Formats: sequence, C-alpha cells, structure tokens
Amino acid sequence: MRTRLAPTPSGFLHLGNAANFVLCWLLARSQGGEVVLRIEDTDRTRARTEFVQDIFDTLAWLGLDWDRGPAGPDDTASPFFQSSPIRQERYREVLESWKSQGHLYPCRCTRRDLSLAAPQVARIAESAAFGKPYPYTCRERSPSEAHPSDAWRLRVPAIPSGFDDAWQERQFLSNLEACPDPVLCRADGCFAYHLAVCLDDHDQGITLAARGLDLLPWTHLHLHIHRLLGRTPPQFAHHGLLSGTQGERLAKSAGSLSLARMRQDGLRPEDVMGKLLPFLHQNEKGDRAISLQELLAMGTPRPMS
Repeated sequence: MRTRLAPTPSGFLHLGNAANFVLCWLLARSQGGEVVLRIEDTDRTRARTEFVQDIFDTLAWLGLDWDRGPAGPDDTASPFFQSSPIRQERYREVLESWKSQGHLYPCRCTRRDLSLAAPQVARIAESAAFGKPYPYTCRERSPSEAHPSDAWRLRVPAIPSGFDDAWQERQFLSNLEACPDPVLCRADGCFAYHLAVCLDDHDQGITLAARGLDLLPWTHLHLHIHRLLGRTPPQFAHHGLLSGTQGERLAKSAGSLSLARMRQDGLRPEDVMGKLLPFLHQNEKGDRAISLQELLAMGTPRPMS
C-alpha cells in the first residue's frame, strides 16, 4: 500500500487536516506500506510560504513521517511540490496531448457569462457537487479556435459512472451530472486540482486515496481522468468530516482553530490524537490522551463514515 498526505498551503492546518493525515499514516504503517508527502500548491493565488512552513512544523509536532516527498519547506524544486517546474511541465505535456486528441476545448466564458446563464443551468447546478456549473457554451469549439486568454475545459462524456468506495456504499452517477466539463487549465495558465491530483497519484504510485466525503462526488471525474491517462486508479476511500463546536465544517477559509494555536495553548500531540480517536475508530466513544504509537498498536483504523 502507498497512500499520501496532500496538504494545500492555503491556510494554517486544523484538526480536520490532522484527522486525514493521521488516518492515512496509520493505514500505511499498519499494513507495512509507504507514505508520500505532496504539497498541493498549484493555485498560486492562495499558496503562501508561511503556510508551507506550518505544514512541516505541524507534521513534525504530530510525529508523522514519510517515505517519499520534499526534504523541507525550502525544497520547492522537489517533484512533490505541484508548483515545481518538473510537475508543471508534466501537467503541460498531458494537457497538450489531450488537446490534440480532442478531449479538451478552449473556453472564453467569463464569470459574468456564467452568472447570466444561471437560469439555463439550473439542472446542472442541482447535480454539480460544487464549483461553477457550466452551460456548455464553448463545447463545440475546436483547439484551432483557441485564444491565448482562453481556459481549457475537459469534454466529459455523458456515460454512466460507478465505483466501489472502501468505506461507503457503491456510488453510481452519470459523469455529466457529476462533473459538467470542468476547467483543467485556467486562463492564467494555472493547472486545476483535478488534473494535478490524478496525474500525481499515478506518477507517485499511490494505491489508496483516503479523503473526506466532500470530495466523493468528484471521484467520478477523477476516474474518467485516470481512464484517459490509461492508468489504473487508486482505491478510493472517503471518510466523514469533523465538525466544529457549533456543528460547522472545519475549513481554513472559515478560520477554524489551527493546530499551531493548539500548540501555543499547551496541547500535546497526545491530546490531539485523543481528540481524533473516535474519528479513527468508530467503536471508540470518548477521547483520551493517546500516543501515535499506541494508535498504531490498535491496528488498521476504521474511520467515521
């Protein structure tokens, strides 16, 4: 087994991030597998140096190590940083190949265009997991009609899509309903998460992608991308999400209490592991201080679903 820790440096890490990281680490270590650390910083408008440093500081504090990945926050040329020239060239290579094969089309729709088209895409909006629904305005344009300022969308076929999740019931949906022609490369040249994560998982040999339920609807799209790559996808396993004290979803953008602040307030790694215990093992009803090694001795976790 090879799984990955894949933080995005768009804010300080919170307890929800720790839940996923500890889970992935335990899944690999309990089965003699490997852990990959990948910094998902394709979005240059959100990634910041201090957040990259926070990732390494927090992982060290929690005691989480990895077998493959960057040596530290300054190792930005590492192929395990999505923004590295090596990875950017790889994404570009695949993008150009798909243009020539007719899988992509140029799109010049603006945010205003999408806003004005809202009534005609109501059905798509209802079925789309998140992000902007798309009315397929540019779908019939060919790559030869592209303008330098165009974005590039993936032409997703309207075919049934089903897969078996490791922790959820079998998922079945039309590709078109799940992911209406997403942008894979923005007009500013920034590559989308969907392209980067699938290509990275393939190139880095990931066999298990454990992630939150919020990403479950996008798995149909990611499986389609793996098919286009001609590769075997990893096993997908989607777990439940931790909530804040008011029942809100933990998120960096919402200013959720960071692990760095917990450290400053005197919490120990054992205290954090204790808070995660009911998440990691469904049969555990309460939390108690527990070490990472004690969690590992409990065997393969069965997370909250």
